[in-house]
Amino acid sequence: MHPKECRLRANRREFLIRSGGAAAALSGLSGVLAACSSNTNAGAVSTNAQGQLLGPGGLPLARPDRRVTLPRYEDPIPSGMKPETGGTFNVFNYPDYIDPALLKAFGKQYGVKVLVTPYDDINTGITRLASGAVAPDVTEMTPDNLDRVVAGKLVKPLNLDYIPNLKQNVWSQLADPFYDVGSRYTVPYTVYTTGIYWRADRVAEDIPSMTNPWDIFWHAHAYTGKTAILSEIRESIALALLHRGVLDINTEDPQLINRAVADLEALNSICHVKVGDLQYTNIAEDKAWLNQGWSADPIEGYLFYAPTKEDKRALRYWHAPTGKGPVQNDTWCVCSTTKKPVLAHLFLNFILENGNGYQNFTQFTGFQPPLNEIEPNVLVAKGMIPEILSTAVVTPEDLGPRSLQEMTLTTKGQTLWEDGYSQFLTGA
Repeated sequence: MHPKECRLRANRREFLIRSGGAAAALSGLSGVLAACSSNTNAGAVSTNAQGQLLGPGGLPLARPDRRVTLPRYEDPIPSGMKPETGGTFNVFNYPDYIDPALLKAFGKQYGVKVLVTPYDDINTGITRLASGAVAPDVTEMTPDNLDRVVAGKLVKPLNLDYIPNLKQNVWSQLADPFYDVGSRYTVPYTVYTTGIYWRADRVAEDIPSMTNPWDIFWHAHAYTGKTAILSEIRESIALALLHRGVLDINTEDPQLINRAVADLEALNSICHVKVGDLQYTNIAEDKAWLNQGWSADPIEGYLFYAPTKEDKRALRYWHAPTGKGPVQNDTWCVCSTTKKPVLAHLFLNFILENGNGYQNFTQFTGFQPPLNEIEPNVLVAKGMIPEILSTAVVTPEDLGPRSLQEMTLTTKGQTLWEDGYSQFLTGA
């Protein structure tokens, strides 16, 4: 299973069930976590004393040009303690989003049995954490949800003395990220752009040379039945915004969102657009020709799924210059439920070892870690990917204050996006 497939897949029924289930589960919790539900105070927009907009958890909205220091609700663990040994160490994560060989190696090194508890998507994962249904040691987390898990005290503050690889090996932009200044709660895991993934032997247009390459989906008559977009609220609507030249992919303007939804609906008649996250294999296997995709998809397609050399040579990926298209990253956190807090910190450090990160990237997930040693020219020189797919490698320059990142919305904005996407799905 593709590591992102369960996280972001959606059809109409799954989306409504998951959204309703998350809202119901959170409604009985504290006021802070109840605000995570899109049905709670949907029309309200909260601000703090400085007039800053607040997310559902009551914390200021972080943006690439607006750094946020998250409050600590307790002191980090003391330095210099020995790691706990024996028993189990529980990793809460998307299915198949970390190499089992690495988990086995970590367990062997520290004398524990590592277990993975999977969740279908980030919202249901947070709901299970908040409800007490699971008690893991570490969890994978996305930056746009830090507002919820920090305000809900679901993750613990970090002591970076146990995680020296963060400073030594990680890009500076993510060693001290805008959404978590000082890395109080997170370390980065993977980084990826969102762009266009296609087959050069099927798509006639020179997509990178187009005035606005995002427009290709609205000119895909010739690729009817072979065109797809990602089944994810933020990615799908952001695509339609970028198609119109709107660079604010965190907008809460109802007119812009409604127009974006209408543009997505137009794709049904233009190319019978599909909605799904199978592009990593479908493009490589010639089952689809044109797809919105993540930068990991062509790498996976080239390494694992393209059946012939001709299929490999046909793969192409484009992402916009910095500030013109989405770039995202995932993170790791230590859970407040951990019984092995020192070992949990050491797990985060283990993931950021250069060799471990490279192995996880090239032999299992295809999703790139933000490590200094990984550069496009090095990957090409090693023969891992062809030069034509070097565009799928993310660089530190893709990040920074000018980058476009899908981040936390207010409760009102979250409802606006969810309702719009649900409307689109009814006809997709």
